Amino acid sequence: MRLLTTVAAFLLSTSVLAELVVEEGYLRKPIPGRSMSAAFMTINNTGTADIVLKTAAIDGAKSVEIHTHSHKNGVMSMRQLHALTIKAGAAVVLEPGALHLMVFGIKKLPEIPQLTLCDELDQCANFPLEIRNLVQ
Repeated sequence: MRLLTTVAAFLLSTSVLAELVVEEGYLRKPIPGRSMSAAFMTINNTGTADIVLKTAAIDGAKSVEIHTHSHKNGVMSMRQLHALTIKAGAAVVLEPGALHLMVFGIKKLPEIPQLTLCDELDQCANFPLEIRNLVQ
């Protein structure tokens, strides 16, 4: 049992995702009658290797997509990204009106939903999110 615990700890410590730090992470409470919302945060890569995030999930939601948000010629549009690179030693900010997580199929959120971020090797890390009303 001790050997299994030691091996598991080693494998977790070698995960590149162990270098991720999520700050100020929050999920907007859905508008009544709606089942979608958005999540925002700053994701810091404290490691020495780039991290390519491929998927995200949030407790209580059917799916989560990484989205860009742009304004061109008076038209606002969003587009799904299938990967998000966070450079070594850098941070990526997800904020309203810019890069963000779109959250779909929300039925019932736990008091503190967990965000799961997974990289291109299917290594995943979990981070707690705050739930905020649209207007704070």
